[in-house]
Amino acid sequence: MKYLFLAGLLILISFVGFGQSRKLTDADINNSGAIKLVFVTTVDEARELADKDIKNDVPFLLLRSGIAPVVYSTDSTFERKYNVFYLEDGCTGPEYTLTEEYNFVILDHLQKAYGNDWKRKVRKDVMGYKNWRSKK
Repeated sequence: MKYLFLAGLLILISFVGFGQSRKLTDADINNSGAIKLVFVTTVDEARELADKDIKNDVPFLLLRSGIAPVVYSTDSTFERKYNVFYLEDGCTGPEYTLTEEYNFVILDHLQKAYGNDWKRKVRKDVMGYKNWRSKK
């Protein structure tokens, strides 16, 4: 009886401990609005793509870096806790105003869902974050 209880306890711990993170597939990324943003021409379309990503539970915060992408050790923790993913465009990408507008919708979603806690932990190089924060 002791062994049965111990085995059940270990199985329960493994479900709780290892079942928390979500790994994005290539299909998730390729079907997201963040990737389709390159083909958009208006701000309203960019906002619609962001809303669609929120409804599909794959919102992205878009970054623009140089040749080499920058990844911090805290990125994965932020992504898991706030259910949002960072996506880097490299040196090229969609038009800045469209990317900024996409991010505004995602940032508004984070504000509604999590209050102010996430602001201290988000990467400050998210495109449009400083403009969004100054408007709030």
